[in-house]
Parts: sequence; structure tokens; C-alpha cells
Amino acid sequence: MSAEFDRDDEDAGVPLTPADRRQVTPLQRAGAVLWPSFFAASVATMVFFAFVDPTELGLITFPQVDIAREWGYTIGFFMFWGCTFSSSLFTQILLRPPAEVDGR
Repeated sequence: MSAEFDRDDEDAGVPLTPADRRQVTPLQRAGAVLWPSFFAASVATMVFFAFVDPTELGLITFPQVDIAREWGYTIGFFMFWGCTFSSSLFTQILLRPPAEVDGR
């Protein structure tokens, strides 16, 4: 079995302990939620608007409001991003280690 070496040059040769491997920075946590949700929202937006015209959708849902096609794409993307962000965030919450949940 080989040791893992993921540290800077000054710590080279020192294997990581299990506690070191579990430390995740807040930036890494945010990236782990934002990037997959952004990617999924982008794909969902492309697939959805390949079949649905946002101006026609606007006429069906809010006929009194004149929404430009670009605004329809933008609003749709952010709605998809909100849904996929919620899903990714919920997954991150469920994957927290027990010690973090218990406050240890």
C-alpha cells in the first residue's frame, strides 16, 4: 500500500493522515456546489430551449408582460440554476461527516 503525498515541497515525503484528507476549505465547498449546478443548469437550458421558444412561453404564462427572447433565456437559466443549486447543496449537506454534524 502506498502513501499519498499531496502537500507542498516543505512537507514532501510526509504521508497525509485521514484527518488531513477530510479538511475541505469553504471555497472548495462552494465550488463543489456551484460548478456542478452551473454545468447542469447550462445543459438543462440548452435542452429545454431547443424545444421551447421563450417568447411563446411568455405569452402563455404572462401575456400582459412583454419579455424579450434574451430575457427569457436568462430567466430560464437562473431558474434552472436555482433548482440544480438546491440539489447540489442538499447533496453536500447529506455528505457531511458525522463529526461535523454533531459539532465535534
